[in-house]
Amino acid sequence: MTLLATVLSNPLVEAGIRIVGLSLLAAAVTTLVAYVYRVRARAELPEGATLIIGLGAVAIYLNTRIVFIQFVGETGDPFTVSEALLNVSVFVAAGVASYGGRRLGNWAGESERFSWGRLQPDFSPLVRATGRYITVTLPDDIEDIEGYDPVEDETRDALSGRTLDFSRGLTLAELESGLITRLKEDHDIGYVDVDLAEDGTVEYFAVGRRVAGIGPTLPPKTAAVAVRADPPFSATPGDTVQVWQVLEGEETRIGTAELRASVGSVATLATDESVAERIDPTAEYRLMTLSADSHPDREFAGMLRRGEETMSVVEIGTGSPLVGSPISALDVTVIAVQTARGEVETIPAREWIIEAGERLFAIGRPDVLRKLEATNAVQPITVDGELSNADDATLLAEPVSERPLADEE
Repeated sequence: MTLLATVLSNPLVEAGIRIVGLSLLAAAVTTLVAYVYRVRARAELPEGATLIIGLGAVAIYLNTRIVFIQFVGETGDPFTVSEALLNVSVFVAAGVASYGGRRLGNWAGESERFSWGRLQPDFSPLVRATGRYITVTLPDDIEDIEGYDPVEDETRDALSGRTLDFSRGLTLAELESGLITRLKEDHDIGYVDVDLAEDGTVEYFAVGRRVAGIGPTLPPKTAAVAVRADPPFSATPGDTVQVWQVLEGEETRIGTAELRASVGSVATLATDESVAERIDPTAEYRLMTLSADSHPDREFAGMLRRGEETMSVVEIGTGSPLVGSPISALDVTVIAVQTARGEVETIPAREWIIEAGERLFAIGRPDVLRKLEATNAVQPITVDGELSNADDATLLAEPVSERPLADEE
């Protein structure tokens, strides 16, 4: 008998190996469950479930082992004092290891390196195709995406009933991505919302267009104007400037604005509508640079209008599957919650538990918002007089183009 066999046959070594092995089993099972729970529910696995999962895996192994000893090995009763003490030690060590696995799984679920998005294509089913190509036929009636400008009639006519061919062997996710990319490149389309069946059939199709130029970057209640002026030395786009005009021999301040561009003696300014109305396009002005002043409300509005995200307001009804879930479990960003009592909570915590009767103000891509609105017992809300008594809620629910801005001056 070799030295290694002698060491392994020692009762204490055997007990240690069993404790370590079963602890690793508990940790591995808990890590996997915590990872999946974190990714799918976007929340940390509850502590109570940690012990149930980790110790449950150990208990299944021990019960299976006892069955083999009693009924297969025919060695008699396996229950001895030493065996009982060993099992207690195993459960204690496995419980500690389970919490370690819970932390590891939660960390992996939050990490981009192990994100579900990287694994998702591997689980997406292949599109069922009968020929050499996957043929996708667009519907005759094309929907508009709420929050986006409608596409041109010529573009709509070109897309209506159009057939596109793709190579075989694509997953649903790859086919959908390829379809969206081709439509964006070939047509003046800013966003495509499409749902495909496993055979490539289009179940839902909607498109929208973003307006080009300076318009989409302007915050609400502002306008862009071109004035004849001599921009200050070293002034660059984005600087805040004062607009002055000489009237009857005296310099009068018209207001403040943001310098967007300048060519020669002509400067393009973004300013409040009230200031823009006082500017005479035939007159000459003088611009004076001011210290940098941040306007996060305007920056947010501009970013929202330039991006693909839009906003929706939904009311959670009784019996909705979202009741009892944290808002972190949603695929959208919830910027405010109006409770059933009419109270408004802005930027709620990720642990906020959704209750029946609440209204959620959500920001997300149109396809994600559409799926949220289609959830059972979830009702989209159209802004009307119902919210007129809740100032904060009304402000959030108004279209971006109608929200008031703080006075710059």
